[in-house]
Amino acid sequence: MSMTTGAHTLKKFDEELATLRDLVLKMGGEVEEQVSRAISVLEGGDSAIAREVIKRDREIDRLELKADEEIAQLLALRSPLGVDLRTVLTLSKTVNDLERVGDEAKKIARIALQLHEEGHEAGDIAQSSEISALSQHALSMLRGALDALVRLDLERAAQVKAADDTLDDGYKAIIASIKDFANRHPDSVGQVIQVMFAMKALERIGDHAKNIAQYVFYLVEGRDIRHPKSNPAATPE
Repeated sequence: MSMTTGAHTLKKFDEELATLRDLVLKMGGEVEEQVSRAISVLEGGDSAIAREVIKRDREIDRLELKADEEIAQLLALRSPLGVDLRTVLTLSKTVNDLERVGDEAKKIARIALQLHEEGHEAGDIAQSSEISALSQHALSMLRGALDALVRLDLERAAQVKAADDTLDDGYKAIIASIKDFANRHPDSVGQVIQVMFAMKALERIGDHAKNIAQYVFYLVEGRDIRHPKSNPAATPE
């Protein structure tokens, strides 16, 4: 299914919008792969993969710059309205969130590389089943958000939004467990802090995935559902 929900009178605009869409989806695929690889290293994978994740973050930045340029040209030269404007704005916001997810993936890779090279006990807790579950949950949210964006699937987007609560609960539980580990292994406090930073990165990846899912509602319905406590539009009539 196409991401564009309405036809535009200018064929050239349709082509440019399709090019932008494909670019953003390519960026999404790259970022998803970055997160997947960073998680694999955190769970005990090859340190060479971590270095590759860190290096490939430049490609994410390059795609962001290219997408931003395309977006600026579309807004300046085509003056889109209605659903076309919402599509461009949605893609612009998505690019911003994807770039930040890429940064979080790079952060996780750097932490995993440090833990791997130092070989301290804190590396063991980073490979626990609880952290593995949290990692996969964050990755699943990102995949779900991108899928919802491609398919304009409000049901899938709502599932991703709801999944953020589970991620937050899991994050809080793991932080409590890590703190307990630190109390029992005071010599590993420095490494434990690094693991906590990695967990925060996973929690932020979930936040960005939730943002992307919420943009789908804006694109399809023209309704901004963010910040429900201060936004009447977030609640359907």
